[in-house]
Amino acid sequence: MPSKGPNVQFLGVILQCLCITASSQYFDPPGQSEQARDYLRFADVNRRCQSVLSSAKELTYDDNLPSRVKRELSFEKGDWHQDAGQAPLLPFDGGDAQRKAARWLPEPLSLATFEVTHVEDDDERRPRTAVNVSGVVILTVSRKSAGPEIGTYMSTVSPEFNISAGSTRLKIIFEGVYTERAKGRGDNYDGERVLCMLGSALLPKRSAAADGIDPWDWAKNSGRAGFQPPVTADNNILLVLQYPKELTLTTRAVLGKMRSTSAAPEAAYFDTVQLVAGLISYRASEYDFRPEALPDGAGDALSSSAADDPVFNRSMEDVYNGSYPCLVLDRYGLGGQVNTVLPGWRTQCNSTTGTCGHGVGPFDLGSAADAEVLAGVGIMMQDLQCQARHKDGYAIFGTATVSAVIRALPPWQDWRTAAGRSGLSGETLSAEGVWNASTGQVCMAACRGSTAGKEACRFRVCLLFPTTMSITARDTMLGRITSVDAHAPLVSFRQHMSPPRLWGYFPDDGQPLLPYRYSYTKVKQAGELRRKSASSFDLRKFIARTLSLRYPKRDGTEDHRRILSSLADTLTLCFMAVPSLFRQERIEQPVLHLEVFFLEQLVDRYVNASSAVPREENGSEGHPLLINVSAELTIFEERRVSSSVMSLEGVYNPEDGRMHLIGCRDVRLPAGRNSSRDLGLEEGMDCSIEVKVQYPPTTMHWFIMSTAKVQIASTRRAADPLHFDAVQLRALPVQYPQQMPGGFFRGVVNGVLCVALLSATIAATLSQLRYLNSHADVAPYISLVMLGVQALGYGMPLVTGVEAILARVTLRFSSDVTTMPPSSGGRTPYYMFDTGRLCQTIDQAAKVLAVGAFWLTLRLGQEVRRSRARMLARSPLDPARVPSDAGKVFACSYGIHLALFMLILALNGKAVTVEQQVALMPDLFLLPQVIGNAVWRVNCRPLRGSFYVGVTAARLLPHVYDCVRTPAVVGAYYDGQQAFTNAANHGRFFPRAGDVVIPLAAVALALAVHAQQRWNYAIVNSMGMPEQKKRQQMF
Repeated sequence: MPSKGPNVQFLGVILQCLCITASSQYFDPPGQSEQARDYLRFADVNRRCQSVLSSAKELTYDDNLPSRVKRELSFEKGDWHQDAGQAPLLPFDGGDAQRKAARWLPEPLSLATFEVTHVEDDDERRPRTAVNVSGVVILTVSRKSAGPEIGTYMSTVSPEFNISAGSTRLKIIFEGVYTERAKGRGDNYDGERVLCMLGSALLPKRSAAADGIDPWDWAKNSGRAGFQPPVTADNNILLVLQYPKELTLTTRAVLGKMRSTSAAPEAAYFDTVQLVAGLISYRASEYDFRPEALPDGAGDALSSSAADDPVFNRSMEDVYNGSYPCLVLDRYGLGGQVNTVLPGWRTQCNSTTGTCGHGVGPFDLGSAADAEVLAGVGIMMQDLQCQARHKDGYAIFGTATVSAVIRALPPWQDWRTAAGRSGLSGETLSAEGVWNASTGQVCMAACRGSTAGKEACRFRVCLLFPTTMSITARDTMLGRITSVDAHAPLVSFRQHMSPPRLWGYFPDDGQPLLPYRYSYTKVKQAGELRRKSASSFDLRKFIARTLSLRYPKRDGTEDHRRILSSLADTLTLCFMAVPSLFRQERIEQPVLHLEVFFLEQLVDRYVNASSAVPREENGSEGHPLLINVSAELTIFEERRVSSSVMSLEGVYNPEDGRMHLIGCRDVRLPAGRNSSRDLGLEEGMDCSIEVKVQYPPTTMHWFIMSTAKVQIASTRRAADPLHFDAVQLRALPVQYPQQMPGGFFRGVVNGVLCVALLSATIAATLSQLRYLNSHADVAPYISLVMLGVQALGYGMPLVTGVEAILARVTLRFSSDVTTMPPSSGGRTPYYMFDTGRLCQTIDQAAKVLAVGAFWLTLRLGQEVRRSRARMLARSPLDPARVPSDAGKVFACSYGIHLALFMLILALNGKAVTVEQQVALMPDLFLLPQVIGNAVWRVNCRPLRGSFYVGVTAARLLPHVYDCVRTPAVVGAYYDGQQAFTNAANHGRFFPRAGDVVIPLAAVALALAVHAQQRWNYAIVNSMGMPEQKKRQQMF
């Protein structure tokens, strides 16, 4: 009988691993495919759309008609509104404003998305005037809706209505006909395309109409438990959409009308809905450029006298006038960036009410606001198209035709949502014009809103691209909007340079499209800051020389561009926290970066090496090692550049890893302040800021935590309105470029850690074996389950790789689990990328020690089994005196481990690896012994102190080292908010309570064993249990 116990215990441990592994699998249902629908409402469509069908002309059929209709007639995030009446269509629950009262919330936007889901094909090619089509309309009222409304796997055959705090969504399914008309809405139209469709929807029910009663009172607090919105099914919805036949400057608006065909008293009736969207040209060839139709003077370039502000005067002196305007526009003129409005704009007045403050420049934002609020308006370019001009089949050198939609982004809207809108309104200008290389400008005629009259097309937009940068001027594009009949600017805007490391590679001729040049104006001041910060005895330099520490520097003499590019990326930092000085209320989860823009004269990292960068032989400020640096502190939001908060310029010393910089930040003048001269500003920027950056050494970052430190201080007096308290920042751990194959240095340290852990374990096990030689009577009271757990921990690395010894799991939240790279039997360990003798020696030594630890553990288990067999032979009539793990010890240990694994899965939100699951049991290897001591009421010392203390200390080594080393994956680049959060947690010792739970539990178990082996006899005697006292007489 005793011989079966260990087999059952070992089998139970293995089954436990298999159960946990199986529980980590997940099910991913496949997406549903949409099938072509039958047109069952053809008769109703023919009756309701008679006015449209009667004016339709015969269609010119081609094979691409179905795909062309689906692509060209769908639109995303147009605008919709209802005519004034008594029957609103959708409710809105503003309850999210109460929950988030302390945070800024954008105003809700009413957006409409339409997609053609199916176009009936005719294999017989019969002449006809209409084609059956089906589609889906999604109407939303929400504060934020940055993603596409119609997903890949979303059903487009069933209507839906959803409401939650801050978001309302109605999906209507339509079927109808597609037709074309010979004439459209004006003399400038070449015809139009029309969709007439009938829809089915689940409409929300309004409360009974009465004075003072909100018809949507039931929609308040929609997030309450068990809430179900009252809806009614309705098939009486008529939608008519009108599209221009040609996409031009004055014909790019899509106008639609959706009305209910039910009677007004009925519950499903609603007031007419107006829809407005803009057609998108997917390529320049789809846009019909008509420069001959532009108003007189629209293409005239700006003169230097017209640009009466210092920003334009300085920039117009050195602008791009090369041969690749379309490449420049594609790369630097779009990019999804929000342009900043420059001071000096004119306000927009409402012609109906006569009040001003409704907008900025030519943009009518629809609601009045004061100047301080309107100063936060952003401007974005959408649907930018550019193509070279041709004459007689040949391209005209230095000229190109350009079209774009220029959209104003009000500060009270969510900009990520507003940037995806396609509606044309007072917030948009549709522009078309010509690029002229002789002036270096793109000048375009612009029409406001969706109308095509001459009154709407009285604006002119001019763009230019500066090539000289400085600390106060880092604009890749400057724009100005004026009236056609007047040169006085209505509004000017600038597009700030984005971080060069995000530009990407463009396969051009190997030369930078724009030969940017940087004018260093603060280097001398930064040099003075460096000398002022220096001391007679620099402890950092002393330690660096003593330990031969090295810092990021430019290595090598060849390929100067590549060397500077690598150094610029190395000096980029990401910070754990964003100080209040830089916080912006519209960004929920900001991430602060220090981005290097220029290193000497290098800016573009992705051009070929043939484009030389001038080398500064004498260094900066006469110091041969100092390097001129231009950088920025930039706010990121979900991988997107949001805004620049401070421009930096100074010097970097690779000898001690310190950077001394002068900072300039754009400040909003307080009310009543109209002169920058009073505050000592430079082009509207406060440059009385000193910044110091201290980088960690490159020779130690693989072994200990390596973070850069940044100090920002204002040099203004405390009473100055622009003064701020000093700011201390600590960056995320820096991942310097590896000079050897990936993971080499970290792998060497991990390998040495494995050797140390196994050596300590072998020494402790040998000590326990020697202890049993002199104290053989205590051997039966050693738990076989404890030894089985240890044997499994030493045997697993022999199958999966010795790196499994260091695998660990923590009770963290948000999937914050420390994972080890996957491996399998026969696969080279993750740190064995180098074939050198050092790695081979470490790996072989770890494997030999793992075999030794496994064998010694089995040897210890054999001694325990033999001693129990001898005890049973001495007392064959009283087998209860012989300790056994097959009952309570095994069951309790198994249950506790199973509960722990379930808890880990629940807290982490995802499964952990098999190595981590197995590693948790050796960490808590004393758990079966503690349970056995309590069950068997031992009053002896089965385990030697050097054994359980030594093995516990060895198992704690990976946990302690993991808290002081730099993370294995996190580098200087931001890769999603989750990665940022996890990386920030590594910046503190034991950042979360979950990280210390397992080590503390291991220490607690060791203390419990010590207490049991010392005081169990007194506890048993005090309990006065005769049967237990009888068992103690054995000793």
